[in-house]
Amino acid sequence: MKVAGKSLLGVCAILGLVLMAGVPAVGQSAAPSCNITVPNYYPDFTSNQACFTLNGEDHGNKSSAYPSFQPVIPGVPGTLLRLTPNVGYQGGSAWFNTPQPVSGPFTTTFTFQLAPSGGADGIAFVIQNSGTSALGPTGCGEGFAGDFPYPPGCTPIASNSLSQSGITNSLAIRFDSYSQGVGGATQTNDPGVNNVTIQSCPGQAANSITAACQLGVYAFQNVTFGDGNVHSATVTYSPTPSSAQTSCTVNDTQMPCLDVILDGTDLFPTGVPFDMTTLGIPAGTAYVGFTGATGGLTDTQDIRSWTFTPQGQTQTIQPGTTATYTFQNNAFSFSVALPPNQPATTTTVTPIYTTGAACNALVQQKYQGAQCFVYTNLTPNPDSAIMFEITCPNLPNNQCNPFTADLGSVYTFSSVNNPNPTDPYAGWLKGEGPDPTHPCTPPQSGSLFQSNQISIFALDTTTKGHSGGTGSCWVATYDQPDETLSAITITSPINNAVYAQGASVPANYACANPTTTQVATNPVGPYLPVASCTQSSGTGGSCTQTPAGLSCTGTVDTSTPGPHTFTVTAIDTGVNQSSQSVNYTVVAPTNLQVGAFGTPGTVANGGTITYTIGVADFGPVNASGVVLTDPLPSNTSFISGSGSNVTCAFVNKKLTCTTTPITCSAAGNTVSCNVGMLAPLSISSLNGGALTIKAKVNSQPATMCGTKPCTVNTVSASAINADTNANPTVTVKTTW
Repeated sequence: MKVAGKSLLGVCAILGLVLMAGVPAVGQSAAPSCNITVPNYYPDFTSNQACFTLNGEDHGNKSSAYPSFQPVIPGVPGTLLRLTPNVGYQGGSAWFNTPQPVSGPFTTTFTFQLAPSGGADGIAFVIQNSGTSALGPTGCGEGFAGDFPYPPGCTPIASNSLSQSGITNSLAIRFDSYSQGVGGATQTNDPGVNNVTIQSCPGQAANSITAACQLGVYAFQNVTFGDGNVHSATVTYSPTPSSAQTSCTVNDTQMPCLDVILDGTDLFPTGVPFDMTTLGIPAGTAYVGFTGATGGLTDTQDIRSWTFTPQGQTQTIQPGTTATYTFQNNAFSFSVALPPNQPATTTTVTPIYTTGAACNALVQQKYQGAQCFVYTNLTPNPDSAIMFEITCPNLPNNQCNPFTADLGSVYTFSSVNNPNPTDPYAGWLKGEGPDPTHPCTPPQSGSLFQSNQISIFALDTTTKGHSGGTGSCWVATYDQPDETLSAITITSPINNAVYAQGASVPANYACANPTTTQVATNPVGPYLPVASCTQSSGTGGSCTQTPAGLSCTGTVDTSTPGPHTFTVTAIDTGVNQSSQSVNYTVVAPTNLQVGAFGTPGTVANGGTITYTIGVADFGPVNASGVVLTDPLPSNTSFISGSGSNVTCAFVNKKLTCTTTPITCSAAGNTVSCNVGMLAPLSISSLNGGALTIKAKVNSQPATMCGTKPCTVNTVSASAINADTNANPTVTVKTTW
């Protein structure tokens, strides 16, 4: 399936997508297994033939020859379901073995072909609760109907029919190809031309084509079903009539509605009142399929394709378990999990077709600029946006107990009509209308959608909305204006830091889940989580999921000297992208040298030693972040320390020097002086650090220099650069 970023509206019917794969060539035997639970035979009946029970009769004898699956064109891939051959007094029924939910809304679409033009008798789409062996009389009964007395011109030859009665507990949408004048027949309440009638007898009695059981009739003046053309029919059932079906009332009571569309013509635009539960289906399910028959006149009667799309699915969810509702081979799915402390809950999921324009109008009352996703390639249904109603019919007012729910679609995203394909700001909106039994019905005023509760929306893979609360109405959107980008925090490398070439520097950064600009007074969240958090250079990039987002580690690239930029990119599950960068510099190795002397050369207890220290960079590159460290002897204490970073150069044959102060501080008895950067020392450019550190002598030292006690002070220098001098230190000895 493809999701196109454009808009569309309407109401009533779930997605009819089935992409048939692995179609065997004609001459190969079809796989004997049944891999579907909902009829999906598009573009033909090549696969899943074992899902049917076929019943046939031939001149009053049971037949195994028909119905059968036949090639559409011999030698060419493609299979059809043939109800009857072009032979007199044939009858057939074909039932999908799994009962389908028919008390809720559904749409079924099928194509049929009657040829050659023999003129008899017709086919019917039938819903029944009599079993998979159900089959009515041949001839005018069209495999589903019978009555005594038979209508004029329709009396079967007793020996040519296994059954004289119709199918009980049934509703038939009948496509009658037996016209008045053909064979001189006249049928009761028959308009005398090819027609479509809706037949169901009161009290669940055996079905009949008589007027007493006729709910609706549409006559074609210039259409012959047996013309050899492929005709397309769509039957829709709505337990709650749509706004267009204003006349589905009986004694001022609004009734559920049936509608039939044939070859693009809406035969009953205001609907035909009928309550499916009157068929005696306590579980809300019944067998669905087709019947057909010939009599004295004949036609080959073929069903070319068929999809049945129940709009609502109901399951009882047990505490501590997860139930999944799948629609159209997982094109849509909804998973519900109840916490262990919740009672069992019955939940109904109902996808509702709607045009993008009308869907946008509902969404934009709250989220200006947001667009509903439109699902394309919904063969045989038109491109549509889809809203999902989630209700709990066994609870008061259909109000669901808190549960954890995930609603998702599997799709491929198409950016052809999407104005912002790289940053779609996708989302799942959640709303709840005033009618708890139909939460997607908008209020008379105000907005339907109030909350943005998104779990996953990864383009080209899946989309998922997540709810930790009650059931309601959902719709997938893009260009969602209240979404913000992921915030990125980089703690290492540090902006404008300097690192030694080849140094091991960790990369530490985090990408936060996007937040929203929605005001806090509205119920919102969660939002699109961050899907990836990646670094532009270095290695690693291992991320850990946290409640706030992704926390990542790696290494920083220090392989080459010079300026570097480290960039972190975050992409949320809606493919919205943000990035953050820091700059750092890598420095090559250099050579530090240290010199020092102390005065006076001999000191007594209570005296002061002054250490004069010089540090220089012998190159070949600048030494960055030079620090001089002096751990004073243990028998002394720090008094003061200071100095200058001196740079001298010959200008007009005169030596000119500039100085920058150097500060020193002590932690305990260890003195540190931040020299800063030193340029390489040369004859033309004299550069180095000159420092003075004073220390008070507190006691006689324990160290001996020959025969005399002495104070030993070792001073070292370091830089950010790696040092080619293995030991940049100097030692000063002062005797007593």
